[in-house]
Order: sequence, then structure tokens, then C-alpha cells
Amino acid sequence: MRLLERSRPYRARLLDRSRRDRARLGLAAALVLAGVLWQPILYPAGKAVVLLLDVYSPSLLGANLAAAITPEPRVSETRETIGGVEMRVTWWRPGWGDRHPGILIVNGATPVGNDNVATRQFGTTLARAGYLVMLPEFPFLKEGRLDTDAPHVVDAAFAHLRSLPDTEGRPAGAFGASVGAGLMLVAAGTYSALGDADHLTILGGYFDMDTYVAAVATRSSGDATWEPSAEASERLPPAVEAAMPNETDRTRVRRAFTAPSYAAALGELADLSAEGRWVVDRLSPATVWSRVDPPVFWIHDPEDTYEPVSEAYAARAASKPGRMVLVVPRLVQHAEVGAGATARGPLFVLGELWSLLTFTLEVLRIAG
Repeated sequence: MRLLERSRPYRARLLDRSRRDRARLGLAAALVLAGVLWQPILYPAGKAVVLLLDVYSPSLLGANLAAAITPEPRVSETRETIGGVEMRVTWWRPGWGDRHPGILIVNGATPVGNDNVATRQFGTTLARAGYLVMLPEFPFLKEGRLDTDAPHVVDAAFAHLRSLPDTEGRPAGAFGASVGAGLMLVAAGTYSALGDADHLTILGGYFDMDTYVAAVATRSSGDATWEPSAEASERLPPAVEAAMPNETDRTRVRRAFTAPSYAAALGELADLSAEGRWVVDRLSPATVWSRVDPPVFWIHDPEDTYEPVSEAYAARAASKPGRMVLVVPRLVQHAEVGAGATARGPLFVLGELWSLLTFTLEVLRIAG
């Protein structure tokens, strides 16, 4: 009996030691698993959470949670000559470290250029997530011009970003919004720098210049009505007309924008001279889509009033090398949080955020 009583503390010590050993093994396994999953899942997932918090928490929660957990990015302005064009460039760098993955932003055709509030906030957002961000103020986009040399200049901007010591050996990609996204895609299918980008992300954007013009002209996407924004309706017609090489083509463009139907508008554009067709095709991603090698991640609001969502569906239906991922969220309207998003209830918001989180995680696995 005394032997049994003396053996109980011994058995208890053995049991405690066994539990401690299992705990140590569990901790070691967890650390190994974290190490294995860090680069493909945990690291990009953390960045994705920071991105979404910075974009959505001010609107949905009334406070920017990302700003509370990340250092303030470093912002600077320079003057650069890119592709033979002098321009203002805004830079955002993370508040830590010297070398980072790079992202070029190709803005939409906003007349305020780099002072666009939503774009500047997005630059801050990307820097909080660990990216060196370059935002050139392309003159042709700020002025609303269709410049056939624009894809070359956009490609040269990406080459400049890639040449920096800050991005050496790190992934680099580009983010294009609206009309700027179309030019970015043309550059990626035509030139070597963006053609070798690690990733291309699109917010809005057009795919085919002909169908985009016809949509704005006739308030239709072919088989459905579509209401373009006042800005698109006012700025696109004179831009296309001014890009034409002769008066005959300018007359045809005017006819396209007053055509009675979508098909009639396309017919007017098809009748342009060879020189006029060259301008349209030169600025149309559809003509080079089969040569766009980098993976393309496309976000398009179904109620976008700058480019119809049919442009995104046409891109997805067309053949291209590599991946093309399309997400059509209802939480974003063009470049900002939709005004009625919170009115649809928490389950709607959570569902949309989950969709955007998985999409963003997929992008950031490549973006680094």
C-alpha cells in the first residue's frame, strides 16, 4: 500500500512531463507550419487584411484601423523625364526598410492628376501593406488626350520603377484604373517592361476601344442599357475626335457619337480610314490581348458608369496566355466604397469583403 502511495507522485510527474513534451512538440509543429505557410499564405494574408482595413474600415467602422497598426508611409514628389516626357511623380514608401516590392499606378483620366483624393489614399494603402508605390502624372491622362505614344510612356514608367535599387530583386507589378488600365494593358501586350511584369491589376477599364466608344455614344453595352457618367460622356467624344488624322475620320467619329444604335456606332468606327483605324486599334487592349503574358486580376463594379462591366466580360471571354481573374463586387463603385453598401446589411458587407479578401490574397501571393 505504501509503495502504491509513493508511486502516485511519480506517475503524476511522468504525466506532467508527457503533457509538457506534447506541448513542446505542438509548439514546434506550429512554428514549422507557420514557416511553411508564411510566404504562400500568412504573409500575403496579413497584407490583404491591411489593404482592406485601410480601404474599408473608415467607411464601414468610422476609423482607419490599418493606420493604427502600421507606421505612416513616407511620401515624396519628384520631377522625372519618362519616355521623353517630363512629368510629376508621387512616391509612397513603407515606413520601414529600404527595399520593397514595387507597384506602378496608372491613374484614370482625372483632370486633377496626382491630387485625386482616392488615388492618393490608395497609394498610402499600398505603402502601408509594404509596397513602394510610383504614381506618374501622365500628361495625356490628366488632359484627357488619346495619345498613340501613351503605351510606350507607360511602359517606360514601369521600366523606371524596376530599375530602382529599392525594388531590386523584388516582385513588381502595375495597377491601372479606368482609361489608364486600358493603356497599361496595351503597353503590356506591346512592350517588354510591362510585358514582363509579375502581375497586372485593373479597376474598371475598357477592353475594346470600339465597343467602349459605342457604349458611351448609345448608352448601351449592346444587349443592355448602360448610363455613362457625365465625365465620360463629356470627355471621350472630343478626345476620340481630336485623335483622328483627318477631317473625314473626325466626321465619322461625330456620327458614331450621334448614332441611333450600338451597331450603327460600331459601323461608323469600322468605316474609318486605315490611319484612323490604326489610332483606335493602337489604343485598344483587344488588339494585343493574345500577347499579354502577365497574370491579369480585374475588378469591375457592375454599376460602373465610366466603363461598362461588359468590357470586363469581353476580356474574360477572349483568349490570352496566362491567367485572367475577374471579380465583380458590389461594395466598390469605380474607385470608392459604394454609398449604399452599409444599407444592405452586415451579411452583405461580410460576404463582399470575403470575396475581395480572397481575390486580394491571390494577387498578393504574386505581388510579394
